[in-house]
Amino acid sequence: MITKGQDHSSLEGGVAERVRPDPIHPQARVWEVIDSDFHFLPEFETLRKFMPEPFRTKLQRYPQVASEYSPDAAISKVGTGQSVHGEAHTGEDVLRVLDEIGVDTVILTPGFQRPQSIFNEPLITAIVRAYNDYLIREVLPVSDRIKAQLMINQRDPKAGAEEIHRVGENQQFVGVYSEFGGCNEPIGSAKHDPIFDALAEFDLPLAVHIATFWQPSSPLAMGTRTWVECLGIASMGTAMATMGSMILQGLFDKYPGQKILVQEGGFWWIIDFMLRVDEMYLDHPGDIQLVERKLESGEKFLNKLPSEYIFDHFRFSTQPMCKPKRIQDFRSLLQMTHAEELMLYSSDWPHATFDPVNWVFETRALSDSMRRRILSENAKKLFKRLKGANEVASVAEGKEASTH
Repeated sequence: MITKGQDHSSLEGGVAERVRPDPIHPQARVWEVIDSDFHFLPEFETLRKFMPEPFRTKLQRYPQVASEYSPDAAISKVGTGQSVHGEAHTGEDVLRVLDEIGVDTVILTPGFQRPQSIFNEPLITAIVRAYNDYLIREVLPVSDRIKAQLMINQRDPKAGAEEIHRVGENQQFVGVYSEFGGCNEPIGSAKHDPIFDALAEFDLPLAVHIATFWQPSSPLAMGTRTWVECLGIASMGTAMATMGSMILQGLFDKYPGQKILVQEGGFWWIIDFMLRVDEMYLDHPGDIQLVERKLESGEKFLNKLPSEYIFDHFRFSTQPMCKPKRIQDFRSLLQMTHAEELMLYSSDWPHATFDPVNWVFETRALSDSMRRRILSENAKKLFKRLKGANEVASVAEGKEASTH
C-alpha cells in the first residue's frame, strides 16, 4: 500500500514482477487443493484444425475483440499481461504446472481474451466448438486430475444450448463457462433461458467470468484511462450487474436448482450488495411482475428476499484475494461474506494477478475447517462431477494423517 509521502521510486519500470510460487507452502503438498480458475490457452493453429470450413481457412490468428486494452503498459512487460507465468497449451503442460503450484485437481477456464465480445456470432460458435473438441480429444484424456468448463456461445442462446447438448455428457466437463462484461447482455436475462434449460437438464453449474469491462461506447468506458480502472473497478461493477439481473429477473424462481460461480469479480462488495438490494426491493417491488419470467408465471414478486438467493445459488472464486492488513478485519469480512460456504480457491494462473495457494495457510484468519472447505470441499459441492477429486481427497487425507 502506498502511503502519503512514501517514496514511489520503487514503482518505476513497473511492479508486476512474477509472484514466485517457489517454495509452495508445504501444507499445499499435504492438503487437497482444487483450483477453480486456471486459464488454458491452446495454440490457435491447433484450434483451427478443429474448425469447419470456411473458418479454418479464413482465420489465421485469434481475432482482436472489442474493448481491447492490454495491461502491458501497466506492468512494463510487453506481450505478457495474460501470460506472466507462462502458457499451458497441452494436457501435459497443465499437469506440469499443477505439480509446480501445489494443485491436485484443476478446472480449466479458457485463456482467450474475451471471446464473447467477437462481433461475428457464428465465429464465436466455431471457436467454442473447436475448443471443446480439442479438450475432449487431446487434453482431458491425459489425466483425471484435469477437469474443465465447456465453452458456449452465450450471445446466441440457441447455439449455446446446442453445445451443452452436444458435449455435456462428457463427465470431465464439470460446468459451463460464460462471461460477464460490457459487450454482451448479462446472461441472467430471459432470452438466455434455452441455455438454462440445458443446464438444468445436465445438472451443471454455470461459471460467469470477467471478460470485457464497461461498454466501449459508454461514458464509463470513454472516461477510463488505466488498467486498474478496468480490471480493478469495472470487474466489480459488471459482476454486480450480472448477479442483480439473475436475481431480480426471477432466474432462480424458474430454475431453483441452478448454481452460479462468479470468477474474478471480487466478493467483499456482496455485503453492501445484500443490504442495499433487499432495502430497495422492499421499497420498490411493484415492477418485478413485469419482467419476462414473472409475466410467464403470473407471479408478482420474488419467492424470497434478493439477498437470500446469494447463499442458495452463488459461489465466488477467491482470486483476487485482497486481504486487509489487520487480521481482525480479515476475519470479520470472511464471516460477513459467509466465506466458509461461498468461496472456492482459484489461482488465476498464469495471469499477473496469480494467487498461489500459500495465503490460505499463511493467514491466521482462517480456521482449518475453513481452509478445507475453501480449498476443496466447496468445489466438490458445487461441481457434482468432481468424482475423480474424491480419489485425490483420500490420498490427501492419507498424506495429512501421516504428518500428525
